[in-house]
Amino acid sequence: MQSLFYEIDKNSNDQFWIPPDINILAESSNIIHGGILTEVKPTGKSHETYFRLTKSYLIGISMSTSEIKKATKLRWKIIEPFLEERKEDNKFGFRICFGNQSQYFYAKSSDDLDKWIDKLSRLAVMTDIENDYKFLKQLGSGAFSIVYLAKDLDNFKQVAIKSFKKSYLNSESRINALKNEIEILSLLDHKNVVKLHKVYESENHVHLVLDYLEGGDLLQRILYKGPFDEKKASKLAYKLLSLLEYFSEMNVVHRDIKLDNILLVSSDKDTDFKLADFNLACVSEGNLTARCGSPGYVAPEILRKIPYGNKVDVFSVGIVLYMILSGHTPFSGRNSKQTLMKNKQCVINFNDQRWRSKTKSAIRAILILTQPDYRIRPSAKEALKFPWFSSFKEGKLVADFGFGSCFVRPPQPNSTRLPDINQVSRRRRVSVDESSRINEINEAIFSGLMNSTKKRVRNLSRPIDED
Repeated sequence: MQSLFYEIDKNSNDQFWIPPDINILAESSNIIHGGILTEVKPTGKSHETYFRLTKSYLIGISMSTSEIKKATKLRWKIIEPFLEERKEDNKFGFRICFGNQSQYFYAKSSDDLDKWIDKLSRLAVMTDIENDYKFLKQLGSGAFSIVYLAKDLDNFKQVAIKSFKKSYLNSESRINALKNEIEILSLLDHKNVVKLHKVYESENHVHLVLDYLEGGDLLQRILYKGPFDEKKASKLAYKLLSLLEYFSEMNVVHRDIKLDNILLVSSDKDTDFKLADFNLACVSEGNLTARCGSPGYVAPEILRKIPYGNKVDVFSVGIVLYMILSGHTPFSGRNSKQTLMKNKQCVINFNDQRWRSKTKSAIRAILILTQPDYRIRPSAKEALKFPWFSSFKEGKLVADFGFGSCFVRPPQPNSTRLPDINQVSRRRRVSVDESSRINEINEAIFSGLMNSTKKRVRNLSRPIDED
């Protein structure tokens, strides 16, 4: 089987073994696993070598001098365990495949091999997923993937398996998107991020083994149980903004935060979640230009073709907050094009009767996060200073607070200041007729027909085409 990832691996290293460099030496002390393996050379000769496994490399160390001799980067290489049955004794080993090359290693015993495979499987690409997992049922599907519920045949735990048909991964951009998703999920380690456990490749598919969360997504939760109260909403928003603060430290931008991608740990815990679907995510310190996201959640600067950074995720959290408090979307349209147009204009309506019971601070919180001018919109760290987001900790709601000096930057040319809540009717209000029409559409969208709803309010992780 020619691996889909071979060209990716080849581009980073055109040889299987590479000499130690500064990165390998720096990582060599962060040991995940280690031990003696019998290495078979291309000539057929074999000898024992001590190998050290780190988060990126398999490192070979001289048995006599303890000197690091060589290393191979594992991320995109294929791992295949095998058993050689013999009359005298069986031999247990694995091969690491790199294009048409294969490097063979033998472990001391079956248990020793299991330990190596357990660690290697979390760092490289495995084969024969059917030997490790039983597929139970389909959970959902996207533009290029299908998500299945499966059972781990080793520990019997349930997992979600996201499967990509190789026939769909027929362009460099799609392969890079998958590569990007795998790399970012491998990079992140946070309780509110879906964990990537293993990657498998077969003749026709690539499979990502992920956490399974039985609570469903946040869109389903709103459809079936209705909007959140402010205490729950502030707690969820606080967790999302704290997660974005972590993303900022890791230079990660998600670019597709929406109700569908916020997965609940269980059906009875509305604020315990993990963020999923990193297909559009990237590692960047700013000045991104790709126009992508889901209509209704996209920061205006993306639609206006302005270079952007991680504040686009803050905007999306603001839209999520609006929707979980009201039960409807602020930018509903009859089709994606109309939704994107309203999304770009960023006119948010608070005239609906559902907002009459909400505190001014809750509405201010939404306005802070959805500020159309990215230069004024706060970072996640700045937004967390707004008292409403931590009001759930004290067990009481913040009735009304000002914005605070930390949110308002010096005026910028052509910028719009954060509006006073009493000025919303003039600054961010639609006409009565338009408001009625929007509310009618909102009611239709959130009528409980989940399947049709998802088709109307979400973009299946594809680049935006506004024209």
